[in-house]
Amino acid sequence: MRHNKFVASALVLTLSGCSVVMEATRPDPVDLSSVAVGESRTEVLGRLGAPTTVGVVGADGQQCDVYQLYTTGTHSGGKAAIAATEAVADALTLCMAEVVSVPVEYATRNKRHKVTVCYGADQRLASVHDGGAQ
Repeated sequence: MRHNKFVASALVLTLSGCSVVMEATRPDPVDLSSVAVGESRTEVLGRLGAPTTVGVVGADGQQCDVYQLYTTGTHSGGKAAIAATEAVADALTLCMAEVVSVPVEYATRNKRHKVTVCYGADQRLASVHDGGAQ
């Protein structure tokens, strides 16, 4: 009997918190409005990081960099509130809330977007295009 309680307790602890961890480790979205037309390529690289592909020729013969970025989703404060709510729900329902919250977390996960950033001949930002989820 004691062994069964231990196994049941271990199972509950193992299954609990999956949705909380999924929410807490969700990547923060990149705010594309943080880069403005006319900024230098160095400034853009400083904000967006290293591109996936460099030197693609875009419209009008411009040099473009291609990024795979998370551009939509919940920011840090919202993620913390959601994770805290899920943790409380887990505690109050003895982890039965996981049956609902894990599929919801999976369905609402952030998706990478193909973002093309093009520069003029003077290496200044000419355009930013979010190609949508990949």
